[in-house]
Amino acid sequence: MESSKNIFVWPYKGIGLVEKSKLKPFLKRNNFNGLIHLFLHFLLILFSGILIYLTSNSYFYYFFIILHGAFIAFLYAGMHECIHKTPFRNRLLNEFVGYMIGFILFRSFLNARYRHMAHHTYTQHPEKDPDRVKFPKSYFEYLKHITSLTIWIRIIDNLFRHTLGIINNSEKEYVPSSQRNSLILESRLIIIGYFIIFSLSVYFQTLFFLIYWFIPRILGEPFLRLFRMAEHTGKDESPDMIENTRTSFPSKIVKFLYWNMPYHTEHHIYANVPFHKLPAFHNTLKSKLSPMEPTIFQVHIQILKQIWINKKLENKKNILNI
Repeated sequence: MESSKNIFVWPYKGIGLVEKSKLKPFLKRNNFNGLIHLFLHFLLILFSGILIYLTSNSYFYYFFIILHGAFIAFLYAGMHECIHKTPFRNRLLNEFVGYMIGFILFRSFLNARYRHMAHHTYTQHPEKDPDRVKFPKSYFEYLKHITSLTIWIRIIDNLFRHTLGIINNSEKEYVPSSQRNSLILESRLIIIGYFIIFSLSVYFQTLFFLIYWFIPRILGEPFLRLFRMAEHTGKDESPDMIENTRTSFPSKIVKFLYWNMPYHTEHHIYANVPFHKLPAFHNTLKSKLSPMEPTIFQVHIQILKQIWINKKLENKKNILNI
């Protein structure tokens, strides 16, 4: 599934699949759709939190902690939309929600913005795409990514390193020099916020934040990884957005939780289309996209099968070279 080491020219300039006159209606933003979606997402988090409280003396307690964590982790989709400045027409509202979700997820909104912009500019570039997930060489590598251990190491490293004012060479490639002090300030404010929450927890001797936020947040990340991995893993390392990005079709509840990001090819072709217009936009582009419409489950089955095939080919090659 992973392409050969051909040299391509990035960034990809686009393919003009939709005429500008037909594209224009899909680019209109408003505050209503984003606010309603955000409200309903937080309502789900509140509901799962209540279920944790009500089942604290049963085995369902552990199930609802994981479910609660998945709901929290998928807030990333809302932050992702704020990165593109598309969920709300009001600019300040976009920024406020983006920073707020970043704080909830233990992630810098500014770092995520510029890292993600580099991902869109150099999608699947072997060296310049900071979000590129290398195709797993083994089932161990696959599990290592899904379990999110390496992701958490990166998140924690970023947060503390930026708090100390350290920007690494990779980040200097995509974070503008004019924004680095702002990134450092944001990280320091985040750490101060966490310290205040920790201090309050100790003072009031409460496990509230641990049970309803910290632990679920960690447990929920693997569910987000399953969907994020399906977006590009195994697709071509080329500048062709139809070939380097995958649209998948999960259930309606997952589309809601992921703010329609399973329509990922459509999003990469025209990133300025707001999340709530992606289903209709998909219908406009459908005839020009790949006829393959896999579910998330089918995508991961394909990845696992390809790992097996690649291992067999590698073993055969090693035998022939003996």
